[in-house]
Amino acid sequence: MKKFLSLLALCLGTTRQGSAQTAQQFDQERIALTKNGLYVLGGWAVSNLVYSGSQLARTSGETKAFHQMNMGWGAINLLLAGVGSLTRQNRTRTPYETLQQQEKFEKIFLVNTALDVAYVAVGAYLKEKGKNQNNVRNQGFGKSVMVQGAFLFAFDGIMYLVHRQHFRKNEKLWKTLGAADEGLGLKMKF
Repeated sequence: MKKFLSLLALCLGTTRQGSAQTAQQFDQERIALTKNGLYVLGGWAVSNLVYSGSQLARTSGETKAFHQMNMGWGAINLLLAGVGSLTRQNRTRTPYETLQQQEKFEKIFLVNTALDVAYVAVGAYLKEKGKNQNNVRNQGFGKSVMVQGAFLFAFDGIMYLVHRQHFRKNEKLWKTLGAADEGLGLKMKF
């Protein structure tokens, strides 16, 4: 009888209530993981702004340039974390849309991790160029970009791994819901 009802639900284009709830729970967990990560990014940004802001009047030369650049990065990171944290994601997604969002976030964090390597490389270049030209501003900026890039590399890499682990932990859900041309369907063995 249970298989008949499941088949009937499939023919009518609906999914089992349990699968839909599980996909919705999965999506809510993904949102919570992302928001927690954004709180970490925001904390890093605030600490950069507070510490480097307090050091600007006390320092000069390369060190002052380091703190100036840290404040720039802190402002941008705080803006990104704030906008991301305040964005409401209350709408209910279909299981297919949930899976698309999951894949999107994994890709974003993976691409950002690669970009962070470029930040470190650009910082090293600026630092070396500043050293060769005896330009303390470039040296300080380069050091800051290297520090910020290293933090973001760790942050984005960990966020990718956390989201990937979240997907793998719930892989059984996505095996139950099979891909279809225009969404997800329900797979059942008879």
